Amino acid sequence: MRKRIVHIWDVPAGGALTALAVVSAAFCLGALAGMLVASQVGGGGQDSLTAYLERYLAAAQSGAAAPPRVSSILWETLRWPVLTFLLGFTALGVVGIPLLFGVRGFLLSFAVSSFVRMFGGAGAILAFFAFGFTGMLSVPALFVLGVQGFASGQELVARALSGGKGPLSRGRAYWVRGGLCAAALGLCMLLEWWAVPALLGSVADLF
Repeated sequence: MRKRIVHIWDVPAGGALTALAVVSAAFCLGALAGMLVASQVGGGGQDSLTAYLERYLAAAQSGAAAPPRVSSILWETLRWPVLTFLLGFTALGVVGIPLLFGVRGFLLSFAVSSFVRMFGGAGAILAFFAFGFTGMLSVPALFVLGVQGFASGQELVARALSGGKGPLSRGRAYWVRGGLCAAALGLCMLLEWWAVPALLGSVADLF
């Protein structure tokens, strides 16, 4: 059983460490840029966002807030992992996946930093329930798909440079990892629809 589990997480030829280092660096650079941009945002835009969040939290506290639409949950949860998964089937993945991770890191960091800037320490709690609670599932799943997709893209580049020779090592484990990530994302969407609105309502009186 232990050998089987190790085999499932064994990323092929491109190298797990190289792929993990690249996508992590891209994500962290994007996150740093997001924090810097959030620190510079102010004025009417921030005031409008603050007022909108306060109205939503008040509605959530009173139980009047409508649950998020299914289409919105699908879009927010699946767009990043699906695009990452698809990029892993092309040589463009070696460029596209790090770029996508940079954008994802930027947007997530910008949102969290904006919440903290608007509401102080309580904003960190709000950001956790709004993004971090489901992010504990969606972000690791994205990284798994990103690492194996980048490694697969490296293989495709090497194959193209060598004249199209050499088999791809995208075997059963590749699809098992994808299936596990899909299950995690399914649970993430369920929590987003059912648990997150209730959690936000429970902390609404802090604001």
